[in-house]
Amino acid sequence: MKRTPSSMPMKRKMTASSLKSSSQQLDEEEAYLYLPDDCWESIFKFILNDNNRHRLNPRPCFNSLSRVSKQFLSITNSLLFSLTVNPSTVPFVKGLLQRFTNLTSLHLNSRFDVVNDILCLLSQFPLKKLTSLAITSNHSFPANGLHAFSQNIKTLTSLSCSCAWHDNNDLLLIADYFPLLKQLNLSRPSTINNPTNFITSICSLLSKCPCIQHLDLQKTYFLNDQLVAELFLADLVSINLSDCLHLTELALYSLVRNCPSLCEIKMEYTSIGKESEGSSDSLEQFGVYPRLKSLYLGHNPWLSDEIIIIFASMFPNLQHLDFPWCNRISEDICQFLTRCCKLRHLNLAGCRRAKLLGINVVIPQLEVLNLSYTNVDDETLSVISRNCCGLLQILLKNCDNVTMKGAKHVVENCTQLREHGCLIEF
Repeated sequence: MKRTPSSMPMKRKMTASSLKSSSQQLDEEEAYLYLPDDCWESIFKFILNDNNRHRLNPRPCFNSLSRVSKQFLSITNSLLFSLTVNPSTVPFVKGLLQRFTNLTSLHLNSRFDVVNDILCLLSQFPLKKLTSLAITSNHSFPANGLHAFSQNIKTLTSLSCSCAWHDNNDLLLIADYFPLLKQLNLSRPSTINNPTNFITSICSLLSKCPCIQHLDLQKTYFLNDQLVAELFLADLVSINLSDCLHLTELALYSLVRNCPSLCEIKMEYTSIGKESEGSSDSLEQFGVYPRLKSLYLGHNPWLSDEIIIIFASMFPNLQHLDFPWCNRISEDICQFLTRCCKLRHLNLAGCRRAKLLGINVVIPQLEVLNLSYTNVDDETLSVISRNCCGLLQILLKNCDNVTMKGAKHVVENCTQLREHGCLIEF
């Protein structure tokens, strides 16, 4: 049928109205879909935390998100706080620093002698939030780079430096450059030209850094009891002296006496007990130190019942105790537990002579018990389950004398295991 002229405007009017309605609907939908940056940031942080819980790398996900829009790119850039520079990423350091401006932690891991250059480059960027720096290199101490770095970055509180020490002045430079350090890791020194002069500088360095709270000196093979006795650090909270083969329990006693804030000591693979056999009674004069909460003494073959009884008197508030593969510990472990009734975590893995059948005191706060590779049996498990009814986890790997009967005792008496859905690990 032929269209009349009067119908033509009506057609155009309806078309315009329809377009206007459609455009308005799209605007409303976009408004509903729009979220401000802080909301997207919360969503991305949730993704990051979820990946961390599952030990997944969040960067592939963030890389994908950054390609969605400029808004997402800006948000993901602001959420990366830690960066590792490997040999393969050295050519891209400048671009990475321009992109990620909120870095708080930086790890320079280089097999080549470029650490000085990277540190000098870092000093040119306003890394105002950077608090942690780790350097791993098989080359010499990067004195020039750290000097340039320290001139513009004043916020550093944590330093880990694993490299070759060639001069005792290297250590003193650390104190001069970073006086605000609270965490210092000088473990595994690579090579030393003059061991006597490194030795003389460890105490000098620490005396210039009185704010240090966490100190890692593991595998510093030349350390001995006399040197440790010279450490006076009022704010020290934790120290790691594992694999320092010349240290004995005298070093431990010096630490708790000279460092009043100390809560955690790690001295695995040392010589605790080696020099004191038959003379442990004279060690009881060292006093009581209720502040110490965690003690890691695994793989000390000379650690004996006599010494751990002294520890029980000295450290009545211990909550975390690791004695794995200390084969001289036997029946007196029960006496130790009687005195340290605040324990939450006890590791006796590999202590095949340890006998827990004589436990006659309730330890309600014990949550984690590791008896793997021991000679524990069903009867012992029955005693343990009655006196440690708050257990959340018990590890019994390679315990050949344990049967389902013993496991049943634990399940029946340790009701927290059921309520928290924890399992007995065989």
